[in-house]
Amino acid sequence: MDDSLSCGSSIYNPDTSDRDIVECEVIISELGVIKLKEIIGDKEMWLYISILGGGCSGYVYDLELRDEKPSGDYQIINQDEIEVAVHNFDSTLINGILLDFSEKLMGGGFHISNPNADKTCSCGISFR
Repeated sequence: MDDSLSCGSSIYNPDTSDRDIVECEVIISELGVIKLKEIIGDKEMWLYISILGGGCSGYVYDLELRDEKPSGDYQIINQDEIEVAVHNFDSTLINGILLDFSEKLMGGGFHISNPNADKTCSCGISFR
């Protein structure tokens, strides 16, 4: 994943030049922690949570487990031995999110509730 700043502003390439950097808080539900620990096992991994341009509303979330340690441009949030990495430029959009997991057959998996989102699309994948 490219950690460089955005080079312009569009729905698919949002401008990050005027974003504030805040100390980020990420909350993972109890079931989310259990599921992530099952996936990670005994490996040393970080959960990278990023914001990408796209979707109906302007932004989409990207969740990725990586074994590479985050650079100094990332904030590390530790919850229940889960290491979460958030890029500083995504901190205002991610601050305060709840990462939850649902075991439903249809629509199950990881879901994010974001108090910073002004609008979400009907599919629940993108936000603004």
